[in-house]
Amino acid sequence: MRRLHRRRALFGLVVAGLLLGAGELYFRANPVPRMGDIPAATEGADTLMRGNPWLLWELIPGDHFEQGGHVHVNAAGFRGPERAPKERTRLLAVGDSSVYGFGLDDNEVFTARLEAAHDADFINAAVPGYSTFQSLNLLRGRALDLEPDVLLVGNLWSDNNFDSFVDRELLADYAGWVESPVAHIRHGLEGSALFRGLDWNMRVSRREGSARTVGWQPGSEAPRSGKRRVSILDYATNLSHFCSIMHQRQGGVIFLLLPNREDLSQRAPSPAWRPYRTAMLEVARACGAPLVDGPAAFQTSGSTADTLFIDQMHPSAAGHALLAEAVAATLAGLDWPKQPLRIGGPPALVEVPADPYEGRGGSAEPADARPATLRLTVSVSQAFLPATVAVHDADEPDAAEPLGSAPLTPEGLHDGETVLQVRLSRLPTRVRVVVEGRERRSATAGVEGGAARVEFR
Repeated sequence: MRRLHRRRALFGLVVAGLLLGAGELYFRANPVPRMGDIPAATEGADTLMRGNPWLLWELIPGDHFEQGGHVHVNAAGFRGPERAPKERTRLLAVGDSSVYGFGLDDNEVFTARLEAAHDADFINAAVPGYSTFQSLNLLRGRALDLEPDVLLVGNLWSDNNFDSFVDRELLADYAGWVESPVAHIRHGLEGSALFRGLDWNMRVSRREGSARTVGWQPGSEAPRSGKRRVSILDYATNLSHFCSIMHQRQGGVIFLLLPNREDLSQRAPSPAWRPYRTAMLEVARACGAPLVDGPAAFQTSGSTADTLFIDQMHPSAAGHALLAEAVAATLAGLDWPKQPLRIGGPPALVEVPADPYEGRGGSAEPADARPATLRLTVSVSQAFLPATVAVHDADEPDAAEPLGSAPLTPEGLHDGETVLQVRLSRLPTRVRVVVEGRERRSATAGVEGGAARVEFR
């Protein structure tokens, strides 16, 4: 009986091996699409990009004329000249349309200016609309084949944007290069044609509808969700992954803080992108990576916003010249490319700043600067009543007008306490509550979760 079981088990293994071998041969003869596949070149086409199920969209090789600028996308799918096998030090830039050079000719983009002035390759792997999730997938799936020595990371505007979609929801099911144990296993299996075939048919192709055929600004006509495309926690994590990747390759990372027109006017006291800039600063510090401060360079240049930008956030040719100078100054301070740049170790833990905008959209003001209701618990003696409760911003002691007020009556008092729903013009982090009736008293309290508590005795 045991011999019979062994024979059956052996027969099952042989059959399974034959089926696996047949499947491997079939998919080698009939290969499925792969992440590294480059779309066919098109000359002078109106469409600069096409949908891609691993990246959502990608550049199409060829010569294009987009938004007034000449764009050459090389055979590898990146903006700029064709690249021969590596012969000298290489810096690879990733980011969104501000790094890509939206609206400019190829030779006006800061990476092209840097390459003309240095004995090194400056490869522009930025793509309009790309988030850190997309840049990581592009890096793992294609750009690392170019053997970069230094990675310049300029992702910001797409990650912090409030759009009609959230990257994690679209990319999670087929992002094969995400930094996770499962993804590493999957990446190791990519050498099997059978695995690639099954993965494509059972997983990737089913989500191909999420890929997008886009112009320079994907999703611009769809209704906004109120959510960030990439949450601030994911953003900081992704930036740290860039450091981990280059640490494993004994290379370096430089972070580029992107400027926009508001940096010159400074009219927005608490802009929606501030937490994301803070996150990049913290990750750069944790990685021990240099950071190029684009906003500071633009502010100290003495040039006007109209000179440096073609719209709200895309630098003009003059703006890209200024970015090239700022990056060149950082590289000169590092004596690069003569001296190699390396990440000293895996990134340390990063303290991610709070994001008051998440889920609320970013076209107006942050959460603490919008009309809101304060749940105010007041502990007070009945001797004070009736009275009026006025709520002020405790951090603005000179402001005469309250943010809101409500009546305080004996009928609402139970065991010496009453709970008021006070409608405020905005919700501060600390409130000064003034009770005015038979007497006038005030107290200060912090606001947590839209609630505060004060006591008058």
